[in-house]
Formats: sequence, C-alpha cells, structure tokens
Amino acid sequence: MKSLLINIIYIIEAFFLCVWITICRLIGIDFASSLGSKIIKCLGPLSKFDKRAEINLKKIFPSINAKEQKVIKKNMWDNLGRNIGELAFANKLNPYSDQNINSIKEEPRFSIVGKKYLEDIIQKNTGAIFFSAHIGNWEICPLILTGKDLKVTSIYRHANNPLNEKIIQWLRRGISFYAPKGPTGAKTLFKVLRNKEFAAILADQKLNEGILIDFLGHPAKTATAIAELSIKLSIPVIPIHVQRIKGATFKYIIEKPIISSKKNCTHEEEVLELLNRINKTIENWVLKCPEQWLWIHNRWQD
Repeated sequence: MKSLLINIIYIIEAFFLCVWITICRLIGIDFASSLGSKIIKCLGPLSKFDKRAEINLKKIFPSINAKEQKVIKKNMWDNLGRNIGELAFANKLNPYSDQNINSIKEEPRFSIVGKKYLEDIIQKNTGAIFFSAHIGNWEICPLILTGKDLKVTSIYRHANNPLNEKIIQWLRRGISFYAPKGPTGAKTLFKVLRNKEFAAILADQKLNEGILIDFLGHPAKTATAIAELSIKLSIPVIPIHVQRIKGATFKYIIEKPIISSKKNCTHEEEVLELLNRINKTIENWVLKCPEQWLWIHNRWQD
C-alpha cells in the first residue's frame, strides 16, 4: 500500500513538472525566469529550507541584521526560481552565440571573462577538471565546453522521483554527459580524464563523508576526488562560475587554473593544499555575491 502511494505521488509530481516545462516553453526563457522567481519567492520562505538559510547566514555573517538577512534570502530564492524557469531552455543555450534565444533585446545574453584560460587548456590537450558551486546559474556551466563541441562529463545527484529524474535528464541533453555521485561517478571521471577529456564538478555539495576543510571560517566535509584526480593524472583544476547579471543574462567567469604548488611533501599534504585553494576560491565567489549562492544546504559540521 505504501509503495502504491509513493508511486502515485511520483506520477503527480512528474505531471506537474511536465506542465511547468510546457508553460515555460510557451512563454519563453525571460518570462519563465521571471515567473519562476515570483513563485519561489512566495513558496521558499514558507519552507523548512528558509530556516536553514537563516541559520547558515547567521553562522557566516554573525553581525548581519534581520533586514540584511531578509534581502539576501529573498534574492537567493529569486535566483533559485529563475534557475528552475531557465532549466526548460538550458540545452538550447550557447554562450558563444548571440542569435535567437541567446540574445535579449538584440543584445547578447552571455558575456565571458577569462576565455584565455579556456583556450590554453584546450590547446594543451591534457584534459581538465572544471569546478563550480551552487551559485548563479550552475546548470549551464558545462555549456562553456559543449558550446565548442567538446565532451564534458558532470557528477550529479539523481532526483528521488525516478520519473522526474528521466525528465530532468531529458532537459539536460546536450549540456553535458552525467555520471551519478558516488563510487561509480568517480570511476567514470577517472576514465574521462585519462582520455584527456573534461570533467565538471560542483565542489560545494553537502557531504556526509570527505575531510574537514575550512570553508567561510568553519569546517566543512569536502570531497577529495578533485584533488586526488588532479594529482594522480597531473591535470589542472579550473575554477568557473556563471554569475547572474540581470534576469536571464549571465557572465561566465573562468579563472586561472589551480595546480598543486607543493614540493617535497606527502600526498596528503598536497591534497589538503589543493582542497584549501578550491574552497577559498568558492568562498570568494560567495562573499562577492552572497545572494546568488544556495544557502539551504547543511554545509557545515559545527
């Protein structure tokens, strides 16, 4: 009986997701982005996740007042809602084009900072790990590679609802290849990188395993896979994030590759050094645009 009820709930959820996608596709990306924002700005503050965001904000910004906190949370829900609306169009976008959906009011929808770092990595033909975070529109990060017809494989956490999972993966077709989070995904990434291809990882995931690394002044469990793969295969780690500028317009920011600078040290020390630099990079993004980071994860251990 319980199994039947769960399946019915899954079907209902999938039905409404399909309705949402249809509505978004009918009204276009800019209206869908705005509509998603309005809905989630209403529903988000009523959810249990709003309290989590409040706890996290107080932890990282202890001197923040209630008004400032409310503004950050409101803008966080705005960004999340826009992402939900824009997902229906994500695989149709191309950061290198300014035609059709890739423009708004006859202006390019995208700008790119740090193209030189990307071009250098492509020329070297060594493969690379691109890491980002749940900031701005993280779903479209891999397009910086697939827009150049390059293969990129991303690690993701599958949806609890298997029907929604199929729909979401259909929406993501063309953005990236996807491997599930966990041991299987780690093996896939190793094969991909050994073939001198590209991997994309969201490095701020909530984890129950990993090692404790400082993040925004507090210890956070951090996966070691990025550092382990980088060291083992002698490949660089590239910071990248997509900053939301206004509405559904974006700036890709690609930064200088991170390569281990430790000499005459143990493997563990080298891993720690890389992970600290990765967390510090994400920390800088969050402090610059706190309203665009997803504060609803239980990211810290203390």
